[in-house]
Amino acid sequence: MKITTILSSLFLSSSLSSTPVLTNYSINTTTNKIQTKEFNLDDLTIKNNRTSKKIQAFLHNDVFYTSINEFLKSIDSVINYSNLEHSFKDNKTTIKLKNDSNFFIEFDYLKKKIIVSNNKIFTKILKDYKRGEEDLKIEFIKEQNLNNTNQFEIDLSKYNIDILKDQNDLYLPSILLNQVFLSESNIQTYFNGDDFKIFRFYEGLSLPGTFYLKQSDKNNQNKIPIGLRKFQYEYLSFLFDNYYAIKLKNNKSYKEYFKKYETQILSESSNEHYLATKKIINDLDDPHSAYVLDGYYDKDRDFHRKIFDSQKRVKNKNEVLELLAKNDPNKIDYELKSISDDTSVISFSKFDEKSTDYILKSLKQAKENNIKNIIFNLTQNGGGYIGVAFEILGFLTNKPFNVYSYNPLSKEKKVETIKSKYENFDFKYYILTSPYSFSAGNIFPQIAKDNKLAKLIGYKTFGGASAINYYILPTGDIIQLSSNNVFTNDKFESLEFGVTPDVELDVDVYKNPSVIYQKETLLDLIKKADSIKEVKKEIKIEKLTKILDISKKIKEDKSKLEIKKYNDVEAKKFKVVQSSKPKQPNKILDQNDSTTQPKTNKITHHLVDLTPISKPEKPISTRPWAIIQPANKINMLSTIKPINKTESEKVENKLLEKKVNIELLNIKNLDLGKLDKNNQDQILIALKNKNPDTLIDTKDLKVENITNNSAQILLKDSDQKITVHFLISQSNKTNKNTIWIVLLVIGLTTLLGLINFIIIRKLKTKKLNK
Repeated sequence: MKITTILSSLFLSSSLSSTPVLTNYSINTTTNKIQTKEFNLDDLTIKNNRTSKKIQAFLHNDVFYTSINEFLKSIDSVINYSNLEHSFKDNKTTIKLKNDSNFFIEFDYLKKKIIVSNNKIFTKILKDYKRGEEDLKIEFIKEQNLNNTNQFEIDLSKYNIDILKDQNDLYLPSILLNQVFLSESNIQTYFNGDDFKIFRFYEGLSLPGTFYLKQSDKNNQNKIPIGLRKFQYEYLSFLFDNYYAIKLKNNKSYKEYFKKYETQILSESSNEHYLATKKIINDLDDPHSAYVLDGYYDKDRDFHRKIFDSQKRVKNKNEVLELLAKNDPNKIDYELKSISDDTSVISFSKFDEKSTDYILKSLKQAKENNIKNIIFNLTQNGGGYIGVAFEILGFLTNKPFNVYSYNPLSKEKKVETIKSKYENFDFKYYILTSPYSFSAGNIFPQIAKDNKLAKLIGYKTFGGASAINYYILPTGDIIQLSSNNVFTNDKFESLEFGVTPDVELDVDVYKNPSVIYQKETLLDLIKKADSIKEVKKEIKIEKLTKILDISKKIKEDKSKLEIKKYNDVEAKKFKVVQSSKPKQPNKILDQNDSTTQPKTNKITHHLVDLTPISKPEKPISTRPWAIIQPANKINMLSTIKPINKTESEKVENKLLEKKVNIELLNIKNLDLGKLDKNNQDQILIALKNKNPDTLIDTKDLKVENITNNSAQILLKDSDQKITVHFLISQSNKTNKNTIWIVLLVIGLTTLLGLINFIIIRKLKTKKLNK
């Protein structure tokens, strides 16, 4: 027996009841309705204390189907079901808000389309909907969509997904209904082959929540039904076309892209099937994407040990971080480091709940030290909470600022006006970036740039433009992807592949990674950033002077023209013949003169291509594309102070520790799966294998508080720690159990023998006494 079977008998015995199976739907001729069966509906959210209900559904070609109305009823703990109006007419199911009929979702049976009136309906239907950022010290003032059209549609006909109907409703795969209706919710549904679950992501993706979520009879089966495998193949295209922000070239469908994985996805081996999804995520080369949880069918023991080599973009990102970490003298996050009498640097590697308070403390200290210029060093910043970035912007301005975003599905061009509740400090601000600056470390500089709050200096950032979401697949895997909430600049161009600074450092980061941290370099960068404003002023004055000259010339020509007309009239009156022809007025505007032509301000959304992984036809640099510099470079080589080689080596050796500090906090996958033993070596090896893209030096780590399913990992000489979860493999557990059973049997046998011996002795004694 497998561990899931043993545990299920202890905790979830109700789940072991026989599963209702209906491989193809059928219509009841009496009621003219699709025949359904009862399935267990378990609400695993802590709030609802794992209440158990039922849902009417059926299996169609091995896929779990339910009616639209039944699905909505089943999730009434998540949505305001009583505020929804359901109607079925003319082969269409329509869901409307009772209190605002302008908001609706329509499922068209004949056209195989889903029409959505406004993307906001998906937050309006939720109970107790609240943005996570609302708990922070920020105020959301207003939001506007610059796209005049709110309505959009999803075409299901491209994906061979059946829509079924009877006289009352339409029926679709529950996983598809989950994705459509609950795309904005942290609580979603999960069918594990036996039971229908409702769960919160943060609970379900860590033990014991993962066990309760996946536990079913299917855990002991390694052959996934062919219908379900085929549906997984089609569903992936539906999901990526409509809910993954990074688009293929010319916005092509992912259907063609996934053809190279078709054989592996359709494999009879569950191991191969699930490895296909892992490979897809790896091949995306998107640091925001991850394989979070494997599916509920059985797999080989070494499934989690299968590691794919990092793709070019992710590999470059990790290499740059390692180089920068070795050469950065700023060892402590948020520490105020002065590089001149009036300039200080504040470095931080992430945006977390502590960042705002730490930066506030540093800025107060800078004020006491009469500092005038502040450089935020984001060169090793891997991102974090965007809401914290909004808070920090309050230090730069006491006014509201605009944040721009785009939704590739709904085509919303959103401008959100936000104000931080923190008081601003009157400094001149600069933001130092590198080819590693990622996610919030990429978006924060662009917001500051768009709102003219700071000058950007350094290198072009790595990128990362989307908020991340979790997505459930039909065979139970859960993946993380860049969502449709895409941050852009003020022209609605995606920030996915980086932000270009105002003043760019023209030094190869691979050849000289330390130059960006030298004070001479930093002071020169901010000097050049300041000169940009002066140059703009001169250009503006020059343009105004030119306009005044042109205006003056127009007036002079107009005056001459009027005099000429007057003279012509007078000449006709007195028959005076002019001796010569007047000059033609000078040509004022030249159509080919770029200085006088208005420039077009075309608003476009940059739909990013996954093919940047491939090399350009005409390479413009021998370095990886992620750090290619634009044509407008600034030569900083003349300002570089030579470094003594031995000093450089000392700094490099000293700062190796920096790499571990950063990477321990960036570890994403804390579920180690099955382990043979719960000792330190096994736990650290598993941690390294589960996080192949993260640099982990196990020599600097120690393991404490080891239990049967968890342990704490600490960074030596630091207060940093993380908690990991795992399961002890059944074979090891069985061996331990066998030993205990043998010892128990031996003990009982010995005890019985001893009791028998005592009884015989007593009987003999009685006989002798008689």
